[in-house]
Amino acid sequence: MKKTKYLIMFLVVLSVFMLAGCGGNDAAKTDQSQTDGEKTTTLDESLSGAALLSSLNFNYPDSLKMTTKTTMADSLDTTSTTFTKGDNFRMEMEMPDIDKQITIYNAAEGMTYQYTEGQTTGFSFKDQNMTTDLGDLNLDEGVTSIDDITDVFPENVVARVETLDGEKVIYIETTENDGQSGTVDMRMWFSTKYGVPLKTEILSNGSLTMSSVVTDISADNIADSQFTPPSNVVFTDFSSMNLDDLTAIPSP
Repeated sequence: MKKTKYLIMFLVVLSVFMLAGCGGNDAAKTDQSQTDGEKTTTLDESLSGAALLSSLNFNYPDSLKMTTKTTMADSLDTTSTTFTKGDNFRMEMEMPDIDKQITIYNAAEGMTYQYTEGQTTGFSFKDQNMTTDLGDLNLDEGVTSIDDITDVFPENVVARVETLDGEKVIYIETTENDGQSGTVDMRMWFSTKYGVPLKTEILSNGSLTMSSVVTDISADNIADSQFTPPSNVVFTDFSSMNLDDLTAIPSP
């Protein structure tokens, strides 16, 4: 379980949480179009499962700011604010008794920067030199979208239209059994306005191990300077490091 919790936190730090879509069906269709600029979503509430996911049509905002509160089973609460603009990404993570951790991905440079607010040193690494496979979710791009889910999860995925805090959402549930840690269930409630999860729960053998809730979200324009590393921080380049070595550390 220690390794499982480490991997979950690893995903949260990189994330938690790419952009495309396809078309739908006219029969018994609820044409619920939620518009905000160019963002539109059309839902066919008569569908469920993989058929519902493949029918979705999303136009994602180019800029998105989102604040998420994450609670782990061991009471480690974190608050993260993510900024995405095009392929650029920034995450500011706050944890109890720990200074704010900041991660920046600058798409033009193909570089990721990580540092602690108030400190003058940090580390960086370049895209093509990473020697680990982060999987099909493309977590290095920042925020998981419904399209990522439909690409990764099987045909028997549970999916349906629900309402969360007055908004139509796509509820998705998946179950995996690795034979070692037991059964892991993931539940996600995706916004039909922004196409990102507003709520996520991970259960291990029926017990809640992680939950996250978006407390604030907006598609306001984000300044390019948010994706430029600060000039007063010296970054050490770790482009050749192997993240597989980090996640393979044996439990004591």
